[in-house]
Amino acid sequence: MRAIGWGIVHLISFPLVLIGQGARRLGSLLFGSLVRRFDTSPRWSQTINSLSSSMATQRGLLLLIGTAIVMASLLVSALVIVLLVAEGHFNRALYWLCLPAALLHLGVLLGFTGIMLAVPLGQGYKDR
Repeated sequence: MRAIGWGIVHLISFPLVLIGQGARRLGSLLFGSLVRRFDTSPRWSQTINSLSSSMATQRGLLLLIGTAIVMASLLVSALVIVLLVAEGHFNRALYWLCLPAALLHLGVLLGFTGIMLAVPLGQGYKDR
């Protein structure tokens, strides 16, 4: 009975396997030379190495950039909503609809801030 179940699973997944193999072959035909040139390029290798070494010394830079982007997104969305309501295109109920988006922005900002403060502040008093 178990062999029949595995046979059905293989029969159902066979078209997916064929599609995956065909996509892989098509991708290697279309992009194979491009990938090989990219993979062996000394310029890209040097760029990746320099980026990696600079990011190792500035570990919090990506968190700061992410925080700035989330703050800009929060400010722009709040400004757009206020302008739409002020122009009279929407009623004041739109403010209530945008409350979850604002809470999401604030939650992500608090999370980023917590991650950035966790490393410099170190181990907590109860953790010792």
